[in-house]
Amino acid sequence: MESNFAACVILYHPKKEDLANLFTYCSKVEQVYIFDNTEGKSNENLFTEIENSSYFWDGENKGLSIRLNEACQRAIEDNFDYLLTMDQDSSFLEENIDCYFNAILNFKNKETIAIFGLEYDKEYLPVKKDQVIIEKKDHLITSASVMNLKLFPTIGGFDENLFIDGVDIDYCYAAMTKGLDNIQFKNNYFKHSLGEPVRKGSVTSLYLLKKNVRIHSAIRVYYMKRNMLYLEEKYGALFPEFIQKQKKVYQRHIKRCIKYSDSFIKVLKLRNQAISDYKNKKMGKIVL
Repeated sequence: MESNFAACVILYHPKKEDLANLFTYCSKVEQVYIFDNTEGKSNENLFTEIENSSYFWDGENKGLSIRLNEACQRAIEDNFDYLLTMDQDSSFLEENIDCYFNAILNFKNKETIAIFGLEYDKEYLPVKKDQVIIEKKDHLITSASVMNLKLFPTIGGFDENLFIDGVDIDYCYAAMTKGLDNIQFKNNYFKHSLGEPVRKGSVTSLYLLKKNVRIHSAIRVYYMKRNMLYLEEKYGALFPEFIQKQKKVYQRHIKRCIKYSDSFIKVLKLRNQAISDYKNKKMGKIVL
């Protein structure tokens, strides 16, 4: 057990199989903070087997940024140095997380690193210890990142205007404005996948030609579009190359969702609402 490390996971309508993911890392940390964003129903009974856990639920979906700030503040109050932040569908091989934590503890100049992270894959891939490469990144995804809590107050926490999507990008960019780095250990992996895998045709092919794609919900498209506009305004002058690169990533995701969604009209409608809400400074959780 690493006394320097705590972990948090943010849930939304968790399934029983999500419990197995927690067991891949709960024994590697001293404390697991479980924040449940499920509306109207507690799922505390799913996690009674995790003895070193604290479960928090208030019946509201408050998104990621608010919950991450709550988790960091609790971990700081409990005197932890590092916080592993996890999605409910992400997990580790034991040798990978052991290698990860050891690399952080032995990292030179770790006091200047805001966040550490790994590569991810949809399968369990063992760490290639003899091929681990240390690389500075403009941003790391929230899941399986390890936050240096001593730097959290300096960075200023997560931007609660964002609710979900872009939350991790914003924090990493905020860290860079303070002269801090974000480090990825390449060739060390955790299990994770982005988007819902489906096999279907696109509206442009009249749904006749099917292919395997990963798409997001119409609501997720809303947050992608609105929050990218917000991040561009906030960081465009400071990090123009990073912002342009991220805009292209979001544009590809949104285009794919429009093409392959069963309700592409809804996707288009919410994309347009995202633009309108951004212009009218309506941030936080979407109001439908």
